[in-house]
Amino acid sequence: MNKTILITGHSKGLGRSLTEKLLATNNIRVIGISRTASGIQHPLLKEIFIDLSDKAQTIQLKETLSSFSFDALVLNAGANHIKPPQSYSLEEINKIIQLNFTSNALLIRMCLNTLLKNKGHIIGIGSYSGVEVKKWNNFYGSSKAGLHHLLRNLFEQYRKQELKVSIVIPDIMNTEFYAHQDFEPPTQDEYSLQVNDVAEMISQWIIQPPKYVPFEIVLRPQMFQLKRK
Repeated sequence: MNKTILITGHSKGLGRSLTEKLLATNNIRVIGISRTASGIQHPLLKEIFIDLSDKAQTIQLKETLSSFSFDALVLNAGANHIKPPQSYSLEEINKIIQLNFTSNALLIRMCLNTLLKNKGHIIGIGSYSGVEVKKWNNFYGSSKAGLHHLLRNLFEQYRKQELKVSIVIPDIMNTEFYAHQDFEPPTQDEYSLQVNDVAEMISQWIIQPPKYVPFEIVLRPQMFQLKRK
């Protein structure tokens, strides 16, 4: 076992696919953080069950994570509900910002010392909603834009210390993200990114790191359409 990787949102979608690819090497330990169990049975997987949209639960991770020395941190967990801004409750806004920005900032701080020591890699899964200005993504898009900005700052501050930082900015991806939405992309492949493809790209940065890794990469499907369910 030569690497330890922390992945948030590891039980579903992109996080699960990435977890499976890393565990398949049989020499990478994965610490997965999610609200639910992944169902993956592997001796190198440790699952931590908390809700990252809860600030108190997130802060309690500090003691647990202090016992690990991380080589990479994959900030994958995120959620949103597509609807007009006036339809959100104050609690929903708070949870969106906590999950998509604040929890990531706290986890970076918890892991930063060992990541610097190991010349590690922070990989943040952003969103195209944090790049474009589009209706009904007000709070989610703003929190993702904040994550993008934080990662850009970290890259500039620590690049000379050989800390790698990558921002992956996907547009519509075929995951459970749309399971509870009122809208979804068409089923044809050209309308959404495929989870396995994105996970394969990220896994190679960890398994066989090149001399340099992309700092910021935007991934968009060939076609765009969201339809009401």
